[in-house]
Amino acid sequence: MKTEKKAPLKIAMLGHKTVPAMDSSRGGIEVVVEELAPRLVEMGCEVTCYNRTGCDNGGLAEYKGVKLKPVPTFKRKGLAAMTSSFFATVKATFGHYDVIHFHAEGPCFWMWIPAIFCKKRCVVATIHGVMGISSTLQSAPLGGQRCVAERPPSVTNGRPKYYSTVLLT
Repeated sequence: MKTEKKAPLKIAMLGHKTVPAMDSSRGGIEVVVEELAPRLVEMGCEVTCYNRTGCDNGGLAEYKGVKLKPVPTFKRKGLAAMTSSFFATVKATFGHYDVIHFHAEGPCFWMWIPAIFCKKRCVVATIHGVMGISSTLQSAPLGGQRCVAERPPSVTNGRPKYYSTVLLT
């Protein structure tokens, strides 16, 4: 009896600055993505991280099995995150991924793009931040979201933090 080998789950991650971060651009989101992506690769997934141009990642095209792809970034105050997230979203939307994973609240603004063009794909958002931001998820584009995983609040430097993952259905 032949057993068919299933194709690996293809995951696109965006919203972070760069993986791995070699300079001062490393923040909490980059730490999460840098830890999560290789672990997903170890589990048999194909993971692609869309990195901002202009952030130093040592010029790597791959990191611990994770494919690294640069996206155009307008380096003007307030535009870097939105432009890199837009271009990453467009590339991921038409990149034949099974899952498009947004990190951070700002990049989630573009979640409507894969929701319109990728009816059979899973779109996930992980929001990293302080308590209270979750209320803004109620007004996220397209509505219809449901929480699939949420870690209880923890306290860092006296400020409550949370990390939640939202799956758009």
